[in-house]
Amino acid sequence: MSLPSHRASGGTVSRAGPVSHGKQRTAAPPPEPGRPVASGRRVRLLCSDPELIEAVEAVCVSCRAHLRVTDALEPPGRPADLVLIDAAHRVEPVPAGAVLVALSSRAEVWSLAARSSARAVVVLPDAAEWLAEMISDEHADNESAQAGRVIGVVGAVGGAGASTLACWLADALARKGGASAVVDAQPRAAGLDLVLGTETEDGLRWPELHQFSGAVAADQLWAALPAAGALRYLSWDRNATHAGTVPMGTVIHALRGAARFLVVDLNADRLSEQSRWCDALLVLTPRTVRGVLAAAHAAGRSACEHTVTVLSGLNIADVDAAAVETATGVPCAGSIGFDPRVPQDVDIGASLQRGRRPRHARAVRAVLEALGTS
Repeated sequence: MSLPSHRASGGTVSRAGPVSHGKQRTAAPPPEPGRPVASGRRVRLLCSDPELIEAVEAVCVSCRAHLRVTDALEPPGRPADLVLIDAAHRVEPVPAGAVLVALSSRAEVWSLAARSSARAVVVLPDAAEWLAEMISDEHADNESAQAGRVIGVVGAVGGAGASTLACWLADALARKGGASAVVDAQPRAAGLDLVLGTETEDGLRWPELHQFSGAVAADQLWAALPAAGALRYLSWDRNATHAGTVPMGTVIHALRGAARFLVVDLNADRLSEQSRWCDALLVLTPRTVRGVLAAAHAAGRSACEHTVTVLSGLNIADVDAAAVETATGVPCAGSIGFDPRVPQDVDIGASLQRGRRPRHARAVRAVLEALGTS
């Protein structure tokens, strides 16, 4: 198996994405003499670092925006066109649409970003021009409403088939005509492209998002993703390269700006954190006593309001939808029947073809309908 040779042009992921050191960027220009200092755009900054406050203030002055600095999160009702949060505050969860800001002298900024679900991470003063453009964009505050939907899939136990189901769901959505992608959030699982049978295909992989050096809009990031037919995907490599420093949450949020649906193959060990990315979470539940008990545990760790189960495999313990709903406390969205050919098809890279077979296609459609995606 060979790794992809493609290298996407690195940089800032705008429209809800991570912002890097932006080496080609320069500081924002000062306001023109005689021009008013404020234009009505309102920026709120959560910060207590005088140096960072000064850097943000310089950007706001350059685009004639109102800046208000606070040392704590305020109620949602307080008006602001853009909310900025000092990365050092480690606010979790990051409010929807908020942007993390940090100084270039903070070497740990990317590790902070990796643990965040922020819309973007801006490093100042290098990305000052990009931040000024965001503040000045009167449509920027509408991005959350236009964002694509994220569906997370996690196995209640290992080997339940969550990666395969994630690919089947994303493929079905892509074949319906909407821009859809499946995203690998399991660095140690050797790469979701193995499930798709596309490990030798050229295209962007997670390790290449380790660092940026220019500007990449969400649609450019989308265009760099490899595809399996109509389905785009973002996979890890075989060695989990840079797994600790890639800002997965911010990149996934960036892709929402280009996709209608993202299906994310979640890491069960980080479910409490990763489920925050999701609009809906599916817990794939084997029809066994252990599977149902594990599903109840997963549902309890989920931070996603719309969490459901999906039954899978042989009905060893006489488990039906009502039983799993009682045990887990969340709805059951459907069932994927047992198919002994699935492991072989996954090994030979034919998992999507198996998922398109009539009985699996019907089951997948039923799950998607239960999620309101039709």
